[in-house]
Amino acid sequence: MSGRSVALLLLAAALPLAGCDLLSGGDKAKDGESIGFACRLSDKLPEDCMKENNTYTPTSILTGWKRADADKKEAAHGPEKPADEAAAEGEAKPEGEQAAESAPEQPAKH
Repeated sequence: MSGRSVALLLLAAALPLAGCDLLSGGDKAKDGESIGFACRLSDKLPEDCMKENNTYTPTSILTGWKRADADKKEAAHGPEKPADEAAAEGEAKPEGEQAAESAPEQPAKH
């Protein structure tokens, strides 16, 4: 075999592998978002996260970081309770507290 035919054979074998990175482009963005989400949950700054993971786009890391930030803020405030749940909580109080709240106020004697 000549050197030229060996080179062509190696090129033909390597050609299908050349586009592998392009085929997984969508997954790479999602991986970057996941990394950004994890960075926010571990209280890292997005800039530090981008420096540590420079193979992912800063946009994907920041998108995940912002989503985690919104989730953390929502969890801190908590969802609003429906009125029927708030009423049910009143029934669960100890008897002494319930009796004190439900007892009618007596007018003060002068």
